Amino acid sequence: MRKLAVFLLAAFAVSLAPHAPAQEPDEAALAEEVCGAVGHDLLLRVWRGTRLDRSGDIQILAREPNFVDGGLTHAGPWDYLQRVPVFFYGPGYVKPGTFERPITLADVAPTPGALLGFDFPAPDGGVVADILEPDRPTPKLVVTLVWDSAGIDVLETWPDDWPFLATLIPEGAWFENAIVGASPSNTPVAHATIGTGAFPNRHGFNDEFIFVNNRIEKPNENGPGFLLAPTLADLYDRAMDNEPVVGAVATLAAHIGMMSHGLQWGGGDNDIAITREKEFAEKGGEEDVEWNLTSDMEPFYRLPKYANEIGGFEDDIRRLDQADGALDGYWRDNSIQALKNGFDTPARTPLQTRLIEEVIRREHFGRDGVPDLLYLNYKAIDTVGHLFSADGIEMSDTVRIQDDALRELVGFLDREIGRGEWAMLLLADHGTNRNPTLSGAFRIGIDQVEAKVAEAFDADGDAVPLIQKIRPTQMWLDDAELAENGFTEVDVARFVAGLTQADTVKPSLSIQPGKAAERVFASAFPSSILAALPCLPEARGSAS
Repeated sequence: MRKLAVFLLAAFAVSLAPHAPAQEPDEAALAEEVCGAVGHDLLLRVWRGTRLDRSGDIQILAREPNFVDGGLTHAGPWDYLQRVPVFFYGPGYVKPGTFERPITLADVAPTPGALLGFDFPAPDGGVVADILEPDRPTPKLVVTLVWDSAGIDVLETWPDDWPFLATLIPEGAWFENAIVGASPSNTPVAHATIGTGAFPNRHGFNDEFIFVNNRIEKPNENGPGFLLAPTLADLYDRAMDNEPVVGAVATLAAHIGMMSHGLQWGGGDNDIAITREKEFAEKGGEEDVEWNLTSDMEPFYRLPKYANEIGGFEDDIRRLDQADGALDGYWRDNSIQALKNGFDTPARTPLQTRLIEEVIRREHFGRDGVPDLLYLNYKAIDTVGHLFSADGIEMSDTVRIQDDALRELVGFLDREIGRGEWAMLLLADHGTNRNPTLSGAFRIGIDQVEAKVAEAFDADGDAVPLIQKIRPTQMWLDDAELAENGFTEVDVARFVAGLTQADTVKPSLSIQPGKAAERVFASAFPSSILAALPCLPEARGSAS
């Protein structure tokens, strides 16, 4: 319960962070340079993802297709990470068609709300009304299904590996130009936007780490109080006197941001939440544990005891092992044991599907006259993408098995709930990075960037580190240490923007001939200047 106080304060902080202070001359000059170096759409996505009270002090944008290498990261404002599939499906509820107009993940929550006949006040999104049948009934169940990291680039790279989804598309509303809409494009950011209809500068999940309580916290595991805006499920469930069954079967605690605050939201109840979070892990994705809730999530949700009684995983691994014709402990050229005993392979997908079906049966989703909400996240594509990239042949297997799971789930819902009695939204939360050998990306060493900044701005020899944390798109600084050392955020930003391949090459990699002096970043700038960028009218005159 140690985050309850944070939540109570957060109830008064749903609006954006305070106005940026008046600019100094060097900040104004840098603002002009940023506008000349970075396109408007990219800056808009960065602004939407930034809160001055939570985000890093310095925003860093690699020169596309370069990326700050935290393990084939997918965090950034670039189109190849931002373009995602968004597909509304529900015979009798949704008009079939392919829609070219752009939408963002902030438009997701209001539309299921409209299917339920519930007006959800999304701060940054709106109902995609033209896809809804005018005289539709109310579905018994609305499912939000996330193929984690399955951006458009992934689907276009492996177009023959999702045949069942391809057969569904003509029966629903497929959006050709959907994007995440905010940067960084990663799990906490996107799932909170999916749930709240707000961008991170409002909902407060600005990255896998945020600055709060005067320290850098990992909101993913530390309870729902860091999420500053209500979700569709929060408000709908409360409006219906908590009669709807609301639940999520996911992996990380951050995925629950698309569902609800559970008991922590005033008048809410303990919604079903099934995650697999390794508590106190240094990063997301270290879920080599049983289905669980972290100690700060447990007071607000309900984890069904039977979650860890679902069997068959050994058979799932065996089928994956045998797919190449040899039962040898390998998935293609990869040791299954080395991949967390198979959990970091697509064998986890059929296991999760069985768990989802068991939850639907036992918790009586779609069984009465009160419409229910179910939120699902499948993470195998994301895990495999971090290990092998969007281009690895392993991704082909993973997408195909994910598509098989979709076929199984749709058939199950038709049988259990009834065809024409339920609706679904299928989407991805972000894209997956490409193989740098194919994309030509330079993998910027995150440790090398940190070392260079420390060498230039923190050579005073005291025990206080200048950099509190560095992430692929931002860094947090100790303001007092920076001032004591006689520098400003503008100084740091200009220095970072000038770093070269020679400065940032990882020891395990090499530099192509003639590129040692090539700059690796398109821009770097203090977060505080976003609201005053002359090329970003959306931010000027408002809080950042």
